[in-house]
Amino acid sequence: MRRRRFLSGVGAGSLAGVAGCGGILGSGEESTAVGPPRLSVDGRWLTDPAGNRIVLRGVNVPGPVWGSERADARGKGYRETLELATDAGAGWHSRVLRVPATPQTLDSVGVERFAREYLDEIVALAAERGVYLLIDYHATERYDTDAIDDRLRRFWRTVAPRYAEESHVLYELFNEPTEPATGGIEAWRTWKEHAEPWVAFVRERAPETPVVVGSPRWSSLTAYAAEEPLADDAVVYSAHVYPSWEPETWEATFGDPALSVPVFVTEWGYVDDANVDSHFAATTSSWGRPFRAWLTSHDNVGWCARAFDSRWVPPMFDAEWTLRGGDRYMGELVKRWLAAERERHWPPAGADAPTATVVPTDRPPGPPESLGLSSIGETTATLVWVAPASPNGSDVVQYRIALDDEPRIVRGSRQSYELTGLSPGERYTVSATAVDGAGRESRPATVQFTTVTPAEATATIPAAGDAPTVDRSVEDAWADTPPHPIDARVWAETASDVTGEWRALWNGRALYVLVTVTDEAVLDHDAVELYLDLAHDGGEEYDGANDLQLVVEAGSGRVTPGANSATADPVDAAVTETGDGWRTEIAVPWEPYGVVPFAGDRLGMDVHVVDDAEGGVRRDAKVAWHDDSDAVWETPSAMATVALGD
Repeated sequence: MRRRRFLSGVGAGSLAGVAGCGGILGSGEESTAVGPPRLSVDGRWLTDPAGNRIVLRGVNVPGPVWGSERADARGKGYRETLELATDAGAGWHSRVLRVPATPQTLDSVGVERFAREYLDEIVALAAERGVYLLIDYHATERYDTDAIDDRLRRFWRTVAPRYAEESHVLYELFNEPTEPATGGIEAWRTWKEHAEPWVAFVRERAPETPVVVGSPRWSSLTAYAAEEPLADDAVVYSAHVYPSWEPETWEATFGDPALSVPVFVTEWGYVDDANVDSHFAATTSSWGRPFRAWLTSHDNVGWCARAFDSRWVPPMFDAEWTLRGGDRYMGELVKRWLAAERERHWPPAGADAPTATVVPTDRPPGPPESLGLSSIGETTATLVWVAPASPNGSDVVQYRIALDDEPRIVRGSRQSYELTGLSPGERYTVSATAVDGAGRESRPATVQFTTVTPAEATATIPAAGDAPTVDRSVEDAWADTPPHPIDARVWAETASDVTGEWRALWNGRALYVLVTVTDEAVLDHDAVELYLDLAHDGGEEYDGANDLQLVVEAGSGRVTPGANSATADPVDAAVTETGDGWRTEIAVPWEPYGVVPFAGDRLGMDVHVVDDAEGGVRRDAKVAWHDDSDAVWETPSAMATVALGD
């Protein structure tokens, strides 16, 4: 083993003051420590020479040059940082340290000097601490340029052979290739054309060292590694998972490939802080704990949490190196997780010790039970099931829902799935299977259903060319819009001659409704009531989500929700008196109510006019467009069906 000195981080002078000065980098004593045993790839696992299945869990530490130069600002020397991350006495049980080598650093100090004055000592310290070391070429850029090819080869030409005999060292080929990344499997194939020669380049110089390989779009095309793996069958595939990836995407994108190939989440992290990039923003309750629960279900997947630092984002420590936790920070969760998993899939003590790996049963799980539909609409249906009893402790990690040739993959914690894009009045057969952590798939459970045949539309709402504005004027956009009379008498406590008509337009942003009321005397409590079932799911009760009763009074012009309505806060309205009455313009945005409109879509709708004929708060008469029974205020199914036109 080469003679090594180490960055103590005492004093945070310039790079020139840190590098190359004997004594300041460490004691200068030669290290003879031998690290943990060499790992190799066996199917979807890493294994040690005894055949034990090994899973690496640890942390990302800052780059050694950056971390050493900023020791004062960081509040801790670089050697101290690595020692703390591997200090079991302090409660830290990192089994791997991921150390980045950025192109900027390498341009500054040179690859040879970086290896000699920094990496040599880090490799030695990792061996002394009994942990693995992942050396990461930390480039984040396009992968199809001559410049990256030159830089990457220059780095690995030096580094790959230098530590090839170090049993505890792994290499990460390319941190985050960005582009080209479009085209799904085609993007992966394009990446393979570049990555395979690079892997071969490293392999020639380090035949036995495990190589971790990323993917385009910031190492997030991991799913295709199982479908078309690289020619070298001894690589591990990396994944970078941040809060920009919603929990419902994890299983299909990162979990499913781990059932076939080895996957290593070499970066993940979060923080609830407005000053960081949005892709880091999340909380422990909304993201951290669900992430841990999900990743634990894939027991062959290793991980490195980012970042074991007080300055590098997202930081686990504050400026005084007090561990951060609670709902806003990830430090406490990472520390507890490492401690809980410290003996799971780790080399047992003693060369002849029995394996700690639990070998799962060969029996697959049973199929999902009680497969059925909780709701069926015209274009959607919600599939539900009960988790199967898993034989011999085998756990379900995912379900595969098949309605066509492409299965939908959902996490094992889910027991429902919404099928969308269906055709009205069609018969469908859907199947569901359960998959355990070893990739074994159950036999399918199946169910048949027929989507709802759409009701005849009572009215069609034209698409808006130029969207109207809610500004107390009637724009040209309304000129060719058909009127619908509001003249069905619902009830009358006194004589009333009130009538009205409504018109409507729609676009991708909102539904626009113009109601014109004819009334001899316009009083404060005259009102228009607009009823909407935006999801057109009917029902005998309002759902609290997108069933609306919107009341607009002539006097105040305010929009208030009815007794059973979802919130009216997103709705905009304006009121104007006319020569023979008054009118109101109403704009109801789709997005706040979770609706994505399209031509041919249908919704429930009705419009009523209430007359305050004698003043005061008492309502004296009411007329309707559709429901003259006055049940619509509590029963969405009483609304008329209207269609969105072209």
